[in-house]
Amino acid sequence: MNAPNRRTLIAATASALVTPCLIPNPARAATSAPWLAYDRRLRRQLAENRGDFDPDFEIDLHDLGDIFRRGQGLSELAHDPGLTLAARAHAADVARTSVFDHMTREGFGPAARVGLLARDLIGAPGENIAERMNGSGAVRPDQIMGQWKGSAGHRANLLAPGFTHVGYGVLRQGREVLAVGAYAEVSARLAAPAPLRVASVTAIAAALSNAVPRIDQFSISEPGAEALIETYVEAPGARTLPPGAWQLRPHLSTGARKHLVAWGPVFVLG
Repeated sequence: MNAPNRRTLIAATASALVTPCLIPNPARAATSAPWLAYDRRLRRQLAENRGDFDPDFEIDLHDLGDIFRRGQGLSELAHDPGLTLAARAHAADVARTSVFDHMTREGFGPAARVGLLARDLIGAPGENIAERMNGSGAVRPDQIMGQWKGSAGHRANLLAPGFTHVGYGVLRQGREVLAVGAYAEVSARLAAPAPLRVASVTAIAAALSNAVPRIDQFSISEPGAEALIETYVEAPGARTLPPGAWQLRPHLSTGARKHLVAWGPVFVLG
């Protein structure tokens, strides 16, 4: 069946230029247990459904997406393994839960999946989803791409000029296909995937130590929240954060004392 029209959720890029400072708000962390459970669930879905993913279909979607972008004068998107994991995991999770949406019942969206599974990526993510079962014949990649082109929100993701990377996940269940596209504007890369569980803010700073481009200052926020709870310049200060789930918010230099606040991996502290 044709996928219903859904509002595409794009994690907003923090575009304001800011001077790093300590935010006086009380530090509030998200409860860690739901985040750890969701991470385990996504990784279990990736392992249990490995044989049902269709890599050739995923490659075809990538090629068709690039053809569409080139036709509009836009650059092609680079393949990203972490985004592919996020896309595949959500496709498998949708199949398991029968919740065809960008948001899970618990309230986890595209930014949560990218923050958990694309652990070397600094940037702003977005997502397309589709499901289809033909009356006769197998579902083709051009049919899924056609559904996305015909939906304003999904089309906007396909043609977003700021996106630089993509990963597609396609899960086959008999004659039905579930497809997810995970897109991102990648602003920086960590030298290695960041650990999910950390004992201190110092460990978060260590994960940033070899980022490209260099990142000397960063903030911490509740996962998915715009409000910055604490900002660190070059190295963590004496103040500690309470245990729980936090999101890394790196500051990317745009000039003297000006920085763009980006999105990074989710950490569970304590």
